[in-house]
Amino acid sequence: MKINKTATALLAFLAINLILAGNGLSASGESKKDAIQKSLAEASTELQKQAGTEPVVLIGSSLILAPLWSVDVADGAFFKDCMQHHTSSHLAKLIDRPVVSLATAGQFVSDTYLITEKLLNEKHHPSVLIYGVAPRDFMDDTTGGLAMTSVFDSLVETKDFPKIDKLFFNNFDERGDFVLNRSVFLYRKRGRYQAKVQDFAAKAEDKILGQLPKGKDNEAKVASKTANQDPLANFLLGGDRDAVWKQSIEEYAKRYKRFNAKQFEKQKECFRALTALCAERNIKLYVVAMPLTNDNRKLMPDGLYQQYISFVKDATTEAAVPFLDLQNSNLYDESNFYDTVHLNSKGGQRFLSTISGLVKEEHSLATGKSTAKTY
Repeated sequence: MKINKTATALLAFLAINLILAGNGLSASGESKKDAIQKSLAEASTELQKQAGTEPVVLIGSSLILAPLWSVDVADGAFFKDCMQHHTSSHLAKLIDRPVVSLATAGQFVSDTYLITEKLLNEKHHPSVLIYGVAPRDFMDDTTGGLAMTSVFDSLVETKDFPKIDKLFFNNFDERGDFVLNRSVFLYRKRGRYQAKVQDFAAKAEDKILGQLPKGKDNEAKVASKTANQDPLANFLLGGDRDAVWKQSIEEYAKRYKRFNAKQFEKQKECFRALTALCAERNIKLYVVAMPLTNDNRKLMPDGLYQQYISFVKDATTEAAVPFLDLQNSNLYDESNFYDTVHLNSKGGQRFLSTISGLVKEEHSLATGKSTAKTY
């Protein structure tokens, strides 16, 4: 019996997918993870350690990761990887409660919703959930759809489709892409293989650069490439502050290049879904607008910041969620920032002092005791 070419090709394709899927699993049965997925796994482990203690949980992007890490380092505890730092010894001492950070680099509102939905439940119930938000969490011109993030890839299963369908997808093509991602290994991991090709090209370029005469221009290119490999690399490596500031401006100019209204609207839906989820699970949510530098705000498309802050104010009011606008507090100047968005240890201490005030206020309301605000 002859097997036609199409059937042969299909069988070969399926065999390759099965082999790659098998090789993509470690001895423990876990898929290989990127940096953000590893960070999320570490955060989940830290949360599990605190099961039953009702810890204070912070969530958000690297704007939350950075101050927690930098303040603990300033206090004398060195952590080699900022992205894997999911506690805050400093805040824990201020509030005398365990603290867990579920923050990950580049976390969108949609990612925050998924993390909350998947990880915060009756067994892992926080006493307070502090959500630090910023405009980039709603709109980033350098990324794809809501279903293209590392958090989505890590947490969402095929069975979740009915729950997330209308919230995450706009059309048939996006839904079809999700089905292919979950059913065809090569398709799902195409980004990883593209990254490997890009990494190979980058290494080749580095070799060429290494053969060039050393100079400020060449050093700046190498430093910029290193920083781009890890969104928090400069926190780990140190470096010239002016160069770091310039690199941050260049990075966010790309992120804010075009106002992606469709992405912005979908993230707004996810924000409302998050507040509804917290109400349903009796999670006390506080939303905090993270401070930004004027240099960062100047890069934003017209109307982005105002639409963002107006929406967050209105949405939190409608959901009866406490909201604190640190951008409008006038407490942060450039000396509080490492780059145009990330707080350094000085700004981080001020931020954590404010958070401790929120937590103490919530504790006083829960216990019926009165206490003075500390923020």
